[in-house]
This record gives sequence, C-alpha cells and structure tokens, in this order.
Amino acid sequence: MNELDDDAAPDPSDFSGATPGDGVGLCLSGGGYRAMVFHLGVLRRFNETGWLQKLTRVASVSGGSIIAAQLGMAWKKLGFSNGVATNFDALVGNPILGLAAKTIDRKAILVGVLLPGSISQRVQAAYDKLLFHGATLQALPGKGEGPTFILLATNLSNAALWRFSQAYMRDWRGESVENPELSLAHAVAASSAFPPFLSPSVLDIADRATLHLTDGGVYDNLGLEPIVKRCKTVFVSDGGGTFSELAKPHTDWLRGTLRVLNTVDVEVRRLRRRQINGLLASGQRGGAFFAINTDYARFPNRSPALPVTGAATKELAATKTRLAKLDPQRCRKLVNWGYAAADAALRSYVDPGLAQPAGFPYPAEALE
Repeated sequence: MNELDDDAAPDPSDFSGATPGDGVGLCLSGGGYRAMVFHLGVLRRFNETGWLQKLTRVASVSGGSIIAAQLGMAWKKLGFSNGVATNFDALVGNPILGLAAKTIDRKAILVGVLLPGSISQRVQAAYDKLLFHGATLQALPGKGEGPTFILLATNLSNAALWRFSQAYMRDWRGESVENPELSLAHAVAASSAFPPFLSPSVLDIADRATLHLTDGGVYDNLGLEPIVKRCKTVFVSDGGGTFSELAKPHTDWLRGTLRVLNTVDVEVRRLRRRQINGLLASGQRGGAFFAINTDYARFPNRSPALPVTGAATKELAATKTRLAKLDPQRCRKLVNWGYAAADAALRSYVDPGLAQPAGFPYPAEALE
C-alpha cells in the first residue's frame, strides 16, 4: 500500500497532526495558461539555483498540472550538471511556451457541444497532441528516479481530493489503483476541468464505479495537502486569479449566482493561503509562499537586477483564466514575473546568500 496514512485521517485537510519528513515539496496552483507560464518562470529560477534537483515531491492543480506533467515526463531526460538541468528549456520551457501560443478551450467547447464526445475529451486530445504524445502516468519518475509528482482533481461523488501519480491513483476514501496506465493527457484534463464548461472529466475504472472529476482547484487550488503532510520544506507558487471588485454586483439570478459562487471560491482560496502562511510563519515548515498578485516590494531581499513594479504585476495578475493563446509579450512578462518572485522568495526566506541573477530571462520584457 502506498504511503497515504496522513490523508486517511478523519479530516484530511487538517495539517496540525502531520509529521513531515525532510523532503522538499513544491505546490503549483491552478489558473489556466496564466498560472502555467508564471510557474515556468518559477521553475527556471529554481533550476538555476539548484533547488529544482532538490525537490522530492511536486503537487499540482489545473494549470499547474500542465507544466508539472511536462516536467515529470521530461525529468529522467534532464541533464543535471552541478545541480542545474542544462536542457531544461528544450524539454520543459519550449514545449510549454508552444502550448501557450495555442487556444484549446474555445474549440473544445464548441466541438464538444455540437458533436459526440465530451468537452473534457476534446481538451484531453489537445493536450496529448501538443504535449504528451501518448505518454501515461508511468512516464513520471518512479521511486528513486526523481520527485514524486501528484496531479490533483476533485471527485464530485464524495468531495474528496483525487490524486494521479506514477505509483497510484485514488482519493483518501477509496481503494488505490496501483501503477495506473492512464494517459497523462487524461489526468491533466481532469485536473484542469474548469467548471462549468470544461467539467466534468469522466474516469472509468475497471470493476468499479465511473468517477466524475472536476478541477482540483475546487477542493484545493494550491495543491497543499500532498506536500505539507510529507515535506518539511514547502514552496508554494500561486498563479491563481485576482478577485475583481464590483461597486455594483449583478443582481439577475444567473450572474448574481455566479458572483456568489465566485465569492465562496475566493474565500476558500484565502483560507488556504492563511493556512500555509501560518505554518511558514510559525516555523512548523520551512520554505516560502509567493503569488502572482504578491506585492514585490514586500520581499525584504529583492535583486536589483530584477526591477518590478506593482502596476506591471497587477496587470499580469488580471490575465484571464483560460486555455487560450497568450500574447507573446505578455507570455514573456509572465515568465519574468514568476522568475523574479521565486528569486525574491528564495533570497528573502530561504537562502539570503544566494547569488543574484544576471537579469530577467527576457530582458526586453521589463516589469517596470
């Protein structure tokens, strides 16, 4: 049986009783292409500083699962030299930027409505064609081969967090499916099944009930549980959207209901943020939390080589949560912002003596 003892507690969202090991975990949030590209900047800086190779677990949700799956699929081919993967861009960065230049949600919705087959199946097919090329969960690193990658979805049957990994897939309530041969594209499509249009993703398990899965962010948009319960050092990269304030919220039943649901959703996300920041502030976990809407000026140890203004980051945080083509300049700015946020978090809270970067990955796309 796989190590899920902590997750089988009566309240699996309660981290207070967990006794983590000495591992280093990274949580990659949801947020569509916006989060995916922000996380790419984070991973680039982690790679340069040697922290990428130190990771023992990676948990991801939605847009974060796209890049996590690409990183996991490429891991065994990454050429680490002195702790740095020299072919990171070729195996991870370039494919992710290529996907960010393609719109897949609009076509999936239109075709899924008009023709046989679900919208989620169309998204899955696009992921497979553009990134994963038939790879299954078995392409992720196994024990001793690299970090444990866990892609997260939400089980609509029992409101539990469903885990996809190389060794198993399950939620804490049911039996584990060992060594699953499920396609990576299917797992990522389930993890990123944004409601209402891209949800649900249907998963048929032999001799068991059919599961209906939705975006992992419905349960835990930061992907905290598999990391906080197992790792003493926790990094959280949050590329989630910013809640838009309205002086006069809509009052008609449809838009009014959506506004209420969005309000509930944002409060759950804020509670998760408070949860991880409380653990970090108390010293129960080492590491750092940083977000796409973090005030860069609040990092005490920022690099002069990476000037960032609040106006620039606020505009980037407002990027829509979609699987839609990003303007190339905006895409490069998102990479730069993730890179700068990760650098400032590492230097401020983990390693003050870390060598300063030479500059942004894309110097022409300044964040001033």
